[in-house]
Amino acid sequence: MPGIVGLITKLPRSQAEPQLLKMLASLQHESFYTSGTLVDEQLGVYLGWVVRRNSFADGMPLASEKGDVLLVFSGENFPPPGTARRLQEKGHCFQPTAHPTWFTSMKMIPPSC
Repeated sequence: MPGIVGLITKLPRSQAEPQLLKMLASLQHESFYTSGTLVDEQLGVYLGWVVRRNSFADGMPLASEKGDVLLVFSGENFPPPGTARRLQEKGHCFQPTAHPTWFTSMKMIPPSC
């Protein structure tokens, strides 16, 4: 079943990462699922996700235009037609035909172009 798992810990990577991978494996039980991980050992953040292949969430983690904010989520998004174009008109920079990196521009981040 698609979902997000993670640890925030002071454990060394050699102990934390196997725990993360075990949690991730418990979600990935269909051949059409794909998964990913994001680890910041310095912060003690170990994050994993399982999504349907070729779904909206398959491009995770989504990064802001500057790359200073990452978004990991579970679910889908069906914005009104023209959303990507309207964001570009407001000064946001992204490729609307690429994976939905524009999603991070919708609510959180001011334009950076």
